[in-house]
Amino acid sequence: MDQGQVSVEAAPKTGFLSSLSLVTGALRAERGRMAGSIALATVSVLMEMLPILAVYKLIAMVAEGAQTSASFLWLAGGMSVAIALGYACFGLATRQSHIIAFNLIYDLRMRLANHLARLTLDRVSGMGSGEAKQTIITEPEKLELMVAHAIPEGASAMITWLVMSCWLFYVDWRMALAAIALTPIAFICMSIAIRLSYKSVEEVQRSNLEMNAAMAEFMAGLPVVKMFNATLDSQASISRAIIRLSDVQSAMGRAFVPMGGSFYALILANITVILTVGVWLMHSGEIDLTTLLFFVILGANYSTPLMRLFDLFHHFAHISITAVTAQRLLDQAPQHDSGDARALDGHRVQFDGAEASYVTQTVLHDICMTAEAGTTTALVGPSGSGKSTLARLIPRLLEIDRGSIAIAGRNTQDIGLSRLMADTAMVFQDPFLFTDTVAANIRYGDPEASDAEVRAAAEAAQAHGFITALPQGYDTVIGQGQQLLSGGERQRIAIARAMLKKAPIVILDEATAFTDPDNETEIQAAISALTQDKTLIVIAHRLHTITHADNIVVLDQGRIVAQGRHATLLTQEGLYAQMWRDYTDAGATILIGGAQNG
Repeated sequence: MDQGQVSVEAAPKTGFLSSLSLVTGALRAERGRMAGSIALATVSVLMEMLPILAVYKLIAMVAEGAQTSASFLWLAGGMSVAIALGYACFGLATRQSHIIAFNLIYDLRMRLANHLARLTLDRVSGMGSGEAKQTIITEPEKLELMVAHAIPEGASAMITWLVMSCWLFYVDWRMALAAIALTPIAFICMSIAIRLSYKSVEEVQRSNLEMNAAMAEFMAGLPVVKMFNATLDSQASISRAIIRLSDVQSAMGRAFVPMGGSFYALILANITVILTVGVWLMHSGEIDLTTLLFFVILGANYSTPLMRLFDLFHHFAHISITAVTAQRLLDQAPQHDSGDARALDGHRVQFDGAEASYVTQTVLHDICMTAEAGTTTALVGPSGSGKSTLARLIPRLLEIDRGSIAIAGRNTQDIGLSRLMADTAMVFQDPFLFTDTVAANIRYGDPEASDAEVRAAAEAAQAHGFITALPQGYDTVIGQGQQLLSGGERQRIAIARAMLKKAPIVILDEATAFTDPDNETEIQAAISALTQDKTLIVIAHRLHTITHADNIVVLDQGRIVAQGRHATLLTQEGLYAQMWRDYTDAGATILIGGAQNG
């Protein structure tokens, strides 16, 4: 799948608790700290209510004609302390909840990364870079709002609302009913608003992935875009993705506004009910002015925790949209791992009727071949014949559909992945280097290797010379964002990394396909050092590099059409002989260009 392709797997059904389910396990481990955060947040909100009580007391004293000077000073001092204490508790609660949030985000990202590492490459490659960024970086980041704010503040708002409700009923049950009369209707409006707007959850998710994929593809293909002057067309593609997401989100907002707006209007309108009922009861002599003032003051603030609660609930539900792709990834079954780490008794690799496919297309058919321990087996064939797929089946980077692959007589499915990876080294055609120092990239083959061992591997890979010429030598930072190395130099660092691993089975995926003659000589020398006394399986593009192979396996359209040594295959006048003639003819061809005078 290319950079911009979007996974089309059916997403799991999104619920309001989808995001919470992602962090339930880790949240359980933080329950003590979370309880403390909720308690502090509750105290903070309750402290906000004390000034309301103080104002009510002052108004009541004024209404009764009492002296208020001394009381005012005491109440003012009490309000100041309450406000200061409230802010302090809120700060401590926020600090605690953010620590919890960052711990949970770290835990979730590590779970996602570790789960990705346990999937086969065909599953991972089905995830475009835009989707990968959203799943591992963007989505967990949004959970910070849920954990750091929605849970502690939502819980404290609920507790505060319950306390206020009990207080109102304690003072006068009739006025309390007036204060909360509109609340159930408001709650129904909010429920309808969320249900209507979240009908388009999957469409929003899909549009968001398409926009991320379009941006990632544009950035990845920027050199091509600039070279072919296609900037406007590429931006138009991005613009369409952004507009589509905007349209879907706007439609979602339009579906929410009528009932959602009604919720906020009804929540704020409770004061009108309080005044209407209160004036009527006071006119009837059922309540006094002090009681009415109490409900006007407290009732006006009664909606505050409710608005906070439902606003957080709305965001909580919105965040659950972002749980879809992360949950979909975690729901994928990991690659089978027997866990058997016993040492292998030899390194003979044998394919017996192996078949493999990508999605629904079978790319390898009935593969039967043997790579004897300590020998070189070359895989050749036209582009798309299945060479790379066959090689990647050995360390189970990809899985077979039928048949079997055995190493030293043991089925690779029965060998633990850690043992399989420890005994296999692979140098890819386009080597990947991490954004780190040269030494760290080489040491990836053996994290415990000393500096002397790293240097020895670099020298054996013919890389020491150009490494020492770099600005900081082995401490020079290289990687995907750095352009300090040529393709051949990157290849030699990858070979040094494989050397340091000291694996008995070495797979080379067209390691010299795109190198210049000078680099090819040095890389061939490095490969000779790397593969000495190893079981070597090499995918060959330049046929002259494998003429001395112990066995050459010729593939065409996913099938083995011939096997044997170079001289033997040439006498059979089959596909290999034709490839050799084409290769040697191409080597003798001189390309002539230029305009002729006429």
